Amino acid sequence: MSDKKKRILVCIDWYEPGFKAGGPIRSVVNMVNALKQNYEIYILTSAYDLGETDPYPNVELNQWHDQNGVLVKYMNKKALTTASVRGNILEIDPDILYLNSLFSRLFTIAPLFISHRRRIKVVLAPRGMLGAGALDIKRGKKRLFLFIAKFFRFYRKVIWHASTIEEEKEIKKVFGKRAKVFIAQNIPITQTKSLDEILNKKETGICRFIFLSRIATKKNLHLAIEAVKQLKNTMPVEFDIYGNIEDQEYYDSFKSEIREHPNVSIRYKGLLNPASVSDVLIHADYMVLPTKHENYGHSIVEAWANGCPVIISKNTPWKNLRNKDLGWDVDIEDPKHLVNAMQEGIDMDFTSYLTMVRASYQYFSEKICDESVLQANKQLFEQ
Repeated sequence: MSDKKKRILVCIDWYEPGFKAGGPIRSVVNMVNALKQNYEIYILTSAYDLGETDPYPNVELNQWHDQNGVLVKYMNKKALTTASVRGNILEIDPDILYLNSLFSRLFTIAPLFISHRRRIKVVLAPRGMLGAGALDIKRGKKRLFLFIAKFFRFYRKVIWHASTIEEEKEIKKVFGKRAKVFIAQNIPITQTKSLDEILNKKETGICRFIFLSRIATKKNLHLAIEAVKQLKNTMPVEFDIYGNIEDQEYYDSFKSEIREHPNVSIRYKGLLNPASVSDVLIHADYMVLPTKHENYGHSIVEAWANGCPVIISKNTPWKNLRNKDLGWDVDIEDPKHLVNAMQEGIDMDFTSYLTMVRASYQYFSEKICDESVLQANKQLFEQ
């Protein structure tokens, strides 16, 4: 029996050091770092972060180079063509193509065409793009694309990578019950702070809410802003917003509300490099994300990793949080539910709050970092 490692070519629009595209980058980086000893992994990606026109500084362009045990090629604008993608796939001759979008012309559609002709196995992670909330954005174009894709059975031989049971249901709702779906939860970050270190950072006399995500219609930041303005409080309240402004028109619709209010200070703090996430989260009391849809929610999981309870919508895989002392999952169809959860967070006594901090930290370490998650991700590529 040959002990030769399988060769996986990952195609993705953005990869580290990029971070503006949020969760999908972290999902792939964490997976690659966890599995690179088991597989021969190549990453084909663009040389630009989301929305940028200048390439990443200090990276080789259009050349395969070793990056911590993985071969990566960053393609500049001249190289971002279907022909170039095809040439790279033929050069690497992978056993498996791992794709990370439904709609990317260069990094999903082009590789899929080539896989059909070359009979290359394909694993495709839709990254939450099939959730109802996600499909509602640019609904007409997406429905037309999916109609054509299903009519021509474009995804007929794909192995779908679902992060949760909920995402498996979303995939089969669109592509039918016969769609081959494998569930492997995303591999999380590593906890870098001790529980004692986190507890020592908590203080009374102020309540700090934080939003940590892309600023786009899907994330519903405006709901959090409206909610925090309605809070009744006897202590100072801060709401700090971190994230890439992906949708400028959406941001402009509530930009004037990001200021000092009588009851709360709302501030936009700009982009947050992944290396700084832990340091910011351990000083926050609650992470708020009233999202339309998440197939996983890296910012949610990272909050728990740093002992930060969350206030999120019900449109994620994470349910019944209040019963587990992990935070709140609320129905955002009625904005009052979001206000009530945030108000309960302010009014909570300090002892009860620290119980939530401990529960959040322990839930991450005991449930989310389970060894079975790593094993499921390995099995994903053995189908």
